[in-house]
Amino acid sequence: TSKAPHTVKMVFIPTAGNPDKDVWWIDKDRDVLTQMGFQYNELDIASKTQQELAEHLKDVDVVYVAGGYTYYLLEQMRITGFDSVLTDFIDRGGMYIGASAGALIAGPDIEPCARLDDPEYGPSLTSTKGLGLVDIVPMPHYDMSERNSVIDEIIEQYNGEYTVISITDDEAIVSN
Repeated sequence: TSKAPHTVKMVFIPTAGNPDKDVWWIDKDRDVLTQMGFQYNELDIASKTQQELAEHLKDVDVVYVAGGYTYYLLEQMRITGFDSVLTDFIDRGGMYIGASAGALIAGPDIEPCARLDDPEYGPSLTSTKGLGLVDIVPMPHYDMSERNSVIDEIIEQYNGEYTVISITDDEAIVSN
């Protein structure tokens, strides 16, 4: 069923931007969502308990995870237990939207993005395994000239191991 944007209960997760002082891309996401008519509650998952996070998702329709530092985001999801809270939310029929790092963590593994996103931001990660919500590795920002040749190399490098799909900032991948 489709709903008008202002009736959708959304949680916006800006956590992947925490390591940076200037999070212009997250501000841009906020602006676009607001212009589209969405209202949302913001939730930084860092330093929250799994129980607190589950409570925040109790009566929500959509979880939007903004971009930033993929390794940091995955590390915070593991530390707080948000990875399992989010999986439970989706299993109950909740919708997940991930931008950039938020899209990458939805795949089977974030290892393919290591050349574009510094693994040192997730120092306690013992595994780069993603959430496995989709069976592809979405590789964002293909339209950035300094990234597209590196992304082409990543696609070639992981051919046969993962299906790496490049997407531009004007594209989206939809999965049911």
